[in-house]
Amino acid sequence: MKNILFLDIFSGISGDMFIGAMLDLGVEFSWLESELSKLELSGYSLSAERKDKSNIFGYKFDVHLSPLPKKENTVSSGERSENTTEQHSHSHSHSHSHSHSLSGGHLDHGRNFSVIRNLIANTPYSDWVKSRAISIFQRVADAEGKVHGMPADMVHFHEVGAIDSIVDIVGACLCLEKLGYPDVYCGPVIEGHGWVNCAHGRFPIPTAATLEILSARGVALEQCEEPNELVTPTGAALICEFAKSFDRIKGISTHRIGYGLGTRDNVTRPNVLRACFGEKSDHIAQEKKWEEDEIYVLETNIDDSTPEMLGDFYNKALALGALDVSISNTTMKK
Repeated sequence: MKNILFLDIFSGISGDMFIGAMLDLGVEFSWLESELSKLELSGYSLSAERKDKSNIFGYKFDVHLSPLPKKENTVSSGERSENTTEQHSHSHSHSHSHSHSLSGGHLDHGRNFSVIRNLIANTPYSDWVKSRAISIFQRVADAEGKVHGMPADMVHFHEVGAIDSIVDIVGACLCLEKLGYPDVYCGPVIEGHGWVNCAHGRFPIPTAATLEILSARGVALEQCEEPNELVTPTGAALICEFAKSFDRIKGISTHRIGYGLGTRDNVTRPNVLRACFGEKSDHIAQEKKWEEDEIYVLETNIDDSTPEMLGDFYNKALALGALDVSISNTTMKK
């Protein structure tokens, strides 16, 4: 039976939180670290620690970047300003927006999508991992290109092009492969509200890139009372790439539950991503053997019509394929 991974994103999602949840589900950190070392990247180290967030225990995954020499530690048009609300060393505060900001102290000032695509394509990973990772970056590149008015291949990814985000996205694909390519489902996408400061100015939450990524997939978004960014562009791209649907849990028999921790202490909810790993329950599987169909019901009130007109409509509706037609008289205020 096909395995199921359900992502309960009641407190949003980011790349590092996703990997943290996969580690809590049983993916070994040493294995992931070894696999990610096959990337042609340097200047970073990884850590994973089991700890608690709001009394919920899970894994905190981090990518720690080596700072540039001080003389290069400046803020360009593609980097994050010093007064941003985001935190990054890289300890993923889950308030940052991967694609619209970059810390001036980080490496990789100019990776564009074509460079990142070639980097991933030349790795020794499976075709599935490479194609999925490139597709996730494509989603972000398309969104950024639309926001900034340029072709996707020319988009300079800011922080998404930095080492930490490459590690997050490739690492997420590796984890799903390690878990046996489960079918991924997501709960409703919950985002916070307020503002973030980035190199391009002050933007409302959800940020421009996040909203574009979700909109391109047609994913509904609901804002909650949390006054912080909950869904990062990388997190949005991950769920848009993998999720088959966005709805409440339906008929999943859960075998393991993992929690990926963010850095911030949120005001209204724990800063965690809950991942449920299991399979479709036998009861649901049995029900699925029955034939299914969808029926749409159209209802309306018709004022001042004759029985002859309604009878003619009745016959025409059936001739056009309606399964049934019913007409009832009503008494209204006049």
